[in-house]
Amino acid sequence: MPDARTQMVDAAERLVAEGGLGAMSLRAVQAAAGQRNKSAAQYHFGSREGLIEAVVAARMAPVNERRAEILAALDEDPSGPTDRGLVEALVVPLAEHTLGRPGSRWARFLLQASSDPTLAEVVARRVEGRSYRAVVDGLVAVLHDVPPPLRSRRVGQVTLLAVGSLAAAESRPARLPLDVEVADLVDVCLGALTAPSTAPAVPAPHP
Repeated sequence: MPDARTQMVDAAERLVAEGGLGAMSLRAVQAAAGQRNKSAAQYHFGSREGLIEAVVAARMAPVNERRAEILAALDEDPSGPTDRGLVEALVVPLAEHTLGRPGSRWARFLLQASSDPTLAEVVARRVEGRSYRAVVDGLVAVLHDVPPPLRSRRVGQVTLLAVGSLAAAESRPARLPLDVEVADLVDVCLGALTAPSTAPAVPAPHP
């Protein structure tokens, strides 16, 4: 049986995914986790922000580890990372640890958290770890059809697209096989990422 801390992390993920960040208080998490000790959440996490940090750390540790493995394999290729390989490094770890984790509500949690200005920074500190930044840097370097000032912005938009798609898939009662879901999402993200830009020229910044 999971320990009290794990139960509260799971409960916090569920509450945020189903009701938004406003539904997640320390008291609500304790109740949802079946904790009778009224100071359990305060003891384990210190504050609501500390609980959010704990949820993000617990979910993103395996995602970042898997992403680092994919990036290491790409680096071993003599021809270097491809745009598709980098998109797979972005999407596959998230898909495996959301759609591939029974009962996951993590993508829905991320989608809720990313729209809350008070907690987006807390989430970003963990989500945008070293492996994610390596993917962003790699993609910026290969997006030759996108003006340089728009490249990192394009990657951010595709990241939100991936999270939103996974969040929608998490809530569907019937899904395609995981490998089909992942391959299709990679195709969609790659198409959006590499689409030639028709935006007006971005003026150079003033010195």
